[in-house]
Amino acid sequence: MILDSTFVHDVLRDDSEAIERLVELRDSETPVALSALTVFEVSVGLRGESAQYRAEFDERVDELVVLPVTETVARRAIAIQHDLLDQGQRIGARDVLIAGTAVGSPDPRVLTRNVDEFARVDGLDVRGY
Repeated sequence: MILDSTFVHDVLRDDSEAIERLVELRDSETPVALSALTVFEVSVGLRGESAQYRAEFDERVDELVVLPVTETVARRAIAIQHDLLDQGQRIGARDVLIAGTAVGSPDPRVLTRNVDEFARVDGLDVRGY
């Protein structure tokens, strides 16, 4: 299961629903991963935090599988966005790259607070919290 940026942000902010879901994932030993794009998004958002806090985040990331944004992922994301545009819809560039990562992974589930956006993507199993 890929953890979207919204989930990671909420965990870092001690959001009770996100923390509850994180505990459920740990208890069930569900394998989780991040897109490299999520690492980017969250790290940029931590700019104003202390160096120690940013280092702790980096240590947590080092414990997880981080899936790269490759050319294959980019091409998959392009196809997803084209399909959505053909339907008169679209999702944000970062989210479509995360979706492209998930759709091509062995476990195409995404855990996000942004369910409406990701639910537009065929082949993606979107989980909210």
